[in-house]
Amino acid sequence: MTSDPQQTSPQEEPSIKEVIQKEGKFPAILLFVSSGILIFLDQWTKSWAVKALFLGTSLPISPRELYTKKIEVFSWWNYQLVGNKGAAWGMFGNLPDSVRLPFFTLIGVIAVVGIFVFYYRSYQQFLMRISLISIFAGAIGNIIDRMTIGYVIDFIDWHYNGYHWPTFNVADIAISVGVGLMLVQMILESIYPPVASIDNSETNKA
Repeated sequence: MTSDPQQTSPQEEPSIKEVIQKEGKFPAILLFVSSGILIFLDQWTKSWAVKALFLGTSLPISPRELYTKKIEVFSWWNYQLVGNKGAAWGMFGNLPDSVRLPFFTLIGVIAVVGIFVFYYRSYQQFLMRISLISIFAGAIGNIIDRMTIGYVIDFIDWHYNGYHWPTFNVADIAISVGVGLMLVQMILESIYPPVASIDNSETNKA
């Protein structure tokens, strides 16, 4: 007995246009409102850190001249300013400014556009969308710093027994939480396959 080719063919993923038409304005509202709140929180805390910690009148062009005082929150937690010209943990921070700024700005814009597209591709994956919102907001928060002052403002210093974790900011927290949630989503999908996949397997057995 021959099987119906319509039953054995894999289910096509909906296009971004089809997802937008099906879901309406809610995903866009969720993305821009939630990321807007996170970006505001990131920029507000950086502004507070500069006002509270910077020993000067205006931010310098070079982060090496970012003279700061230190506020101890706990024995393992300080607030002190650090200007990060590079990526995570200062990678590529020694590149010339003429190369570094366009490079990181371009990479950031590409990442933001990619996240936006993947956000709409993550149809019926709420946890994945929350993770992408966090990464989206964190990326934009640090892009704003690079485009306005030439480097990223970090100010949260965690340390233990003489070892200091690389200084970070709220945008970095958002990105880290987003990556963590993305891993959780992937693990859950490996344990509990999506409903669409189960439906397809049952259809193929028929």
